[in-house]
Amino acid sequence: MKRSAIMAVFMASFVSFLITDAFAEAPYRIKWGGVSPRIGSFAYLTAMARAVNKELKGEVSISPMETGGFLDNILRLRKRLVHCGLTHNLAAYACYQGVADFKDKKDDQLRSLWGGYVAPVLQVAIKGRGINSIYDLHGKPYVFSPGTTGGRLSDMFLESLGIRPNYKLMGISSGIDAMKSGMVDAFYRIGPLDSSILEIQSTMEVVFLPVSKEDLEKFEKAWPKHALEYILPANTYKGQTEPVPCLAYVCGDYSHTKVPEDVIYKIVKATYKHRKEIAESVPITRDGNWVDMWNNTAKYTEVPLHKGAVKAWRELGFNVPDKLIPPEAR
Repeated sequence: MKRSAIMAVFMASFVSFLITDAFAEAPYRIKWGGVSPRIGSFAYLTAMARAVNKELKGEVSISPMETGGFLDNILRLRKRLVHCGLTHNLAAYACYQGVADFKDKKDDQLRSLWGGYVAPVLQVAIKGRGINSIYDLHGKPYVFSPGTTGGRLSDMFLESLGIRPNYKLMGISSGIDAMKSGMVDAFYRIGPLDSSILEIQSTMEVVFLPVSKEDLEKFEKAWPKHALEYILPANTYKGQTEPVPCLAYVCGDYSHTKVPEDVIYKIVKATYKHRKEIAESVPITRDGNWVDMWNNTAKYTEVPLHKGAVKAWRELGFNVPDKLIPPEAR
């Protein structure tokens, strides 16, 4: 009898455990659009996801996704194929307003999370191909990766200067391989210390093509607010002994109104808490001042914040400007 009572208690406890486990709330799974894993921006995203997932274990689970690039991420956000994504702030604003490349494709449900990092758009050529300035790119075989902000921005910039390379359409990874094999003469790359450039330099020498203030002024006239300058410090790369003035842009992270407020609230708070370790883990965020999350948001972001992000930033002690408050948070 005593043995039966013990077994009954054990079975009741086991059944209770199974029921509790079955009905336990699963973490909210977030698909976050990134880029190719061979690019520094993907390393940033994995560092951020690792820190947030550890902080919010059991509540939120972020999965970085390989995508075609920043413009691809906007398209995925518009179609609700991802919950969040990394992209160029001005491209996100164009989508939000339905202008420029997003004419008649307005998405006023797009929402920002934080301002991101400043990244140089490097114009890189194989040494010995007769390319010593950006104007020498005219007519030369040049990698163009559709779906990437860097590609689109490079195209806009070069076009404003009357430069028309012989574009070779290919993905990010295949573009890197094309440079390594010498099939093309040049390509663009994003970031102060990009892993793909280091990979290419392991097999060949390259030159970094500077831009002038006059070039940037022409670009600003053609595309207002786009002519951001970045000075790549000397000796960032092997053989690059002089500073290189570059075009730059600001990359931020975005979501949309379908993602629950409390989920975004938790992500923003957790990311801000671990901002220093995230920023220091990757050159593109370390050198791009990503750690200054709020000031970059206030300075560079034009798309309203997600309602959950508004709540998080306010709790963190920041005064959210009126332009960043979405209709649902008023």
